[in-house]
Amino acid sequence: MRFRREPNPNRNHPAYCPYCASESLFPDEEGDFAWRCSACLRVFSVMFHGQDDAPVAASATPSAAQALQDSLRRHGHSARPQS
Repeated sequence: MRFRREPNPNRNHPAYCPYCASESLFPDEEGDFAWRCSACLRVFSVMFHGQDDAPVAASATPSAAQALQDSLRRHGHSARPQS
């Protein structure tokens, strides 16, 4: 698995403890990504590495007006000029 970038210690702040669901979380000195739950006294890490590159580049998206005209044409309606 490839990662676009190194994990950022300032990125993901957990909303709750994954073990007890407590919201009483504090950064822990064990590591840059470590969080300590004051309810269950567990320490866990949260890391976000980024996303993989898409295997195929996205194609250009038509404008809303062009998409409407294409849809009307596909459904047998005559395309009206916009005024």
